[in-house]
Amino acid sequence: MSLKVYNGFKVNLHSLDEVADLSAELRTQAAGVARLVIAKEVLRRAVRYVDQTTLMSDKPYFSAISKLSDVVTNLEKAAQNCKLTLAVLERAIRDAGTEQPDELTTLSLMLDCINDVTSRLDKESSTTGIRSSPLRQAICSVSEDILEANRSRSRLPALDVEAELWVFREASEGGCRYFAMLHADNRDMYHALSDHPSLTPMPYWSSPDPPDNLHREEWSARSALWKQLLGDAGIPAQNCTTFSLCGYYGLSLFSENGTLSEPAILSYLGEIDISVEARADYWARRQWSNRRFRDLNEKMGTQVPFSQIFKIIDEAKDADVSLEKSQIEAVLPKITADSLITRPCA
Repeated sequence: MSLKVYNGFKVNLHSLDEVADLSAELRTQAAGVARLVIAKEVLRRAVRYVDQTTLMSDKPYFSAISKLSDVVTNLEKAAQNCKLTLAVLERAIRDAGTEQPDELTTLSLMLDCINDVTSRLDKESSTTGIRSSPLRQAICSVSEDILEANRSRSRLPALDVEAELWVFREASEGGCRYFAMLHADNRDMYHALSDHPSLTPMPYWSSPDPPDNLHREEWSARSALWKQLLGDAGIPAQNCTTFSLCGYYGLSLFSENGTLSEPAILSYLGEIDISVEARADYWARRQWSNRRFRDLNEKMGTQVPFSQIFKIIDEAKDADVSLEKSQIEAVLPKITADSLITRPCA
């Protein structure tokens, strides 16, 4: 059986009570990370609403910054639907006690990557007629996305802060040892929790060649240990105790009477880059990639293939956009807390 435990850890504790205390500490830490993740996404959207109001005004040059190509929207929807279908298939395979093919794991990672990329290329709505503040509009947008994701069980990598710790107990004559698998799709969440001093990384993957920092004997012993912990079926849920560290999207973390709190969100404003230079660079590269999408669509006369979409996204990172950037930089306003909570003029 091919074995991959990239998220494996040795738990440096000696009793289940201590493990429970660890989960409580991680839960508190996870809540803080989740607040940061959600707040940063809300603030990024609010800042972009401010920028859109400026760039979509009566300036012919900037009106060229249009909605993201429909092909990217279609790609995101297709990837999300495929992810849901894949989840059903994976459950059926687990229920049947059959080993999951490596190809399914690869496909799942690829779909996560697609969703991650497209979720960061936010879809614009018209900025005309907006009467609420940029921050309130962003809060509503994020709240709606989270609620819809919860309803449909689809994924939003930029906002998914779910985290779990799967703890395995190994009994021996000398006492009990504990090991764990940490599950958190959000990178910030995973790195924050995995740095806890009670968790020592102990990954394993099926390969005769150990990492440079391990002897072959230790690598073989690690293989035997994880196979023992996971059991013959290789299904962790049948052999572990699960500690939920953070909910699916953690919407309640900023909740006041069912809505996200503006003061709480604004307290994280210093956590994102709101400089005019950084924002101008974002919009200039956005405009560059949009032009490429349009040109390619017109040239091909059909839907742009996935490979070309990722190629354009990568090319935009290194493209020379100095002229567009300087023109955009000249008109973007300075972002302050007041500018995010002020309603735009009619």
